[in-house]
Amino acid sequence: MNDKSPVSLTGYFTGQVWCENAYSEPEMGSVLGKSLYYIHRPVGWLNERLFGNNLETMLIQRHKLIDALTLEAIEQNPTLQILEIASGLSSRAQRILKQADDAGLNIRYVEADLPQMVNWKQARLGKLRFSHPEHSVEPINILRESGPLSLNAILDSHFDRNKPILVITEGLVNYFELSTIENFWRSLRGALATFKHGEYIFEIWPKLPVYQEQLTYHWGVSLIEMFTRQRVPLHYTSDESVAQGLKECGFSTVNVLNPNEVSQQYGLPKMQGECLFRVTRAIV
Repeated sequence: MNDKSPVSLTGYFTGQVWCENAYSEPEMGSVLGKSLYYIHRPVGWLNERLFGNNLETMLIQRHKLIDALTLEAIEQNPTLQILEIASGLSSRAQRILKQADDAGLNIRYVEADLPQMVNWKQARLGKLRFSHPEHSVEPINILRESGPLSLNAILDSHFDRNKPILVITEGLVNYFELSTIENFWRSLRGALATFKHGEYIFEIWPKLPVYQEQLTYHWGVSLIEMFTRQRVPLHYTSDESVAQGLKECGFSTVNVLNPNEVSQQYGLPKMQGECLFRVTRAIV
């Protein structure tokens, strides 16, 4: 169990996508991220022309939809506390806190990641001179069931169980085997049940029929695995099976969204090809 994993290549790339599309300040980018971003651009352009899909567009869809669902959760629970696990190089916390401040709301927002990423992000936030009384960046390892890096440790230290809480993960679920991530979901559900209200927003990449119908999608996953040097397992096979999986882990209400189908409602870019991932909101 590794607590010292460095910033991944996909982390650098994704962080640069946020910078290039004005979702993060330039200080959150990197030379490596910029190199990966511009290497990907012609590949993404060609893939969009041939198959109607573009990784950058999918990342923006994902990011914007999670933002929108987070703001909906705040509207429904104005005293909401937020824990974003594996927050990486995202600037979502800064955006959400600014909007909450502008609306006169007092939102607690804790970002959590592996220790090396926490150090990297704290240094970048220092360069931005970003500081907020209700914000912090803390170390966590979702595989730890006890100890200072465990989920319960961060909940005990930073959150009020008499208030509602939202947990967010983006770009996390498909880096673990299904049995591992379901164990985390069961633990998360149990922890959220101790709060006044608990919910979870995340994205997941199911093994949709298109992976069998078009080998290029299967090869795409293989390329990502080679690029990241780790397996990227696809979980479940449909929206219904995703919802059922969450319910079997103890969540009572599960809403699985296809970003292409809600693009107009949430102001998302829409791809011509099939959307390969889903954004899910699960309530305890």
